[in-house]
Amino acid sequence: MAPLTTRSPLDGDVAAIASLIGDARIVAIGENNHHVREFGELRARLLRRLVEDHGFTVLGFESGFAEGDLVQQWLSGGPGTVTEIAREGFTFSLGESVEVHEMLTWMRSHGGVRFAGLDLPSSSGSPQPALQVVRSFMEEVDPEALTLVDAAITASEPYSAVSNAVAPGRYAAMSAAERDAATAALTTLLAHLRSLSPVFRQRTNPARYAVAEHHAVGALRVDAYLRELTAMMSGTAPSLQGASRDTYMAATVKLLRQLYGEGEKIVVMVHNGHLQRVPFAPLPNMTFPSAGTHLAAEFGDDYFALGLTAGTGTTTGLEPDESERLGFRVFEQELEPPVEGSVEAALAGAGPCVVDLRQDRAQGQAGPSSMRHAHMFTKVDVVQAFDALVYLPTMSVSAHVPAAK
Repeated sequence: MAPLTTRSPLDGDVAAIASLIGDARIVAIGENNHHVREFGELRARLLRRLVEDHGFTVLGFESGFAEGDLVQQWLSGGPGTVTEIAREGFTFSLGESVEVHEMLTWMRSHGGVRFAGLDLPSSSGSPQPALQVVRSFMEEVDPEALTLVDAAITASEPYSAVSNAVAPGRYAAMSAAERDAATAALTTLLAHLRSLSPVFRQRTNPARYAVAEHHAVGALRVDAYLRELTAMMSGTAPSLQGASRDTYMAATVKLLRQLYGEGEKIVVMVHNGHLQRVPFAPLPNMTFPSAGTHLAAEFGDDYFALGLTAGTGTTTGLEPDESERLGFRVFEQELEPPVEGSVEAALAGAGPCVVDLRQDRAQGQAGPSSMRHAHMFTKVDVVQAFDALVYLPTMSVSAHVPAAK
């Protein structure tokens, strides 16, 4: 049997997708780029089906863990409009589409779905939001150690920025000694928390301690992420690189299971490159373990990775822009035709469908060797990377995305 032939058509319903999930308790729904209307609509429909018919109760999103608490408060009846909450409670501007607004509005009316951001704080540009949460926690459980938090805040302030579009430049301007001092202060803070964890759990409760520790880890991971970016941009990164964002997102999923119970079912919404079961290749000569690599290793068949892609249409591009709120501008751009060997080329001419890739994997079938990643194509063994793949003939940007200048 040829690869990619185990297909089910999609006629606007998501039943064919949901039927593939089986008993998996962690279902990751991807997208080949952000701010795409069709992907946002499909994700929202699939979330609703998984909640109403399959017992899923938690949504983890590719957005800051620190910022996500605002979204959860709003879902629980807190003040504010959906536009305000989606703007302030999501990082990377990923809450600004109509599709996300409609999804959040449904979640609030339903009342039975918790929300959590999975990612590093401040659009991966600053540890400060996480450190402020840790400081509040330490004021309660160990006020004598506030100097450790303040030292971490002060040492990391020089590179702290609104996003990862700005922070790398600030980090590059620091001396090696200043960078090391920030890393040391953040590491010392986390070590202190972990060393006193039995005491802190007694002084508050295990769940509050676990959340505070995760914020401290997130703060340190921002620092490590900037080191990783610096190595990539300078050409000194090893062929097998660490990936602090992906490691942290996977750790957040594990934390959600710890907080809510292993029986709870979690939907994860992240980019295809983050959820794939195999390491991601951002450059031809470099790979790093994706969040999905971690989750597949930890949970096996209890983790289901669903990729979303399309053949033609428009996508979003990014460019630095100091006048924008987060230091970058999102704009519309045309997709290039599918390249030879890509999954999009293999499915060209097909209607909307979902492809079950697990049978191909079980039979040792060799599938496509690349797929769309934003406006580019990245190398990936599609059959090994995903459990299933949704293919749409066309895609288009969300309504809030402006045309290219």
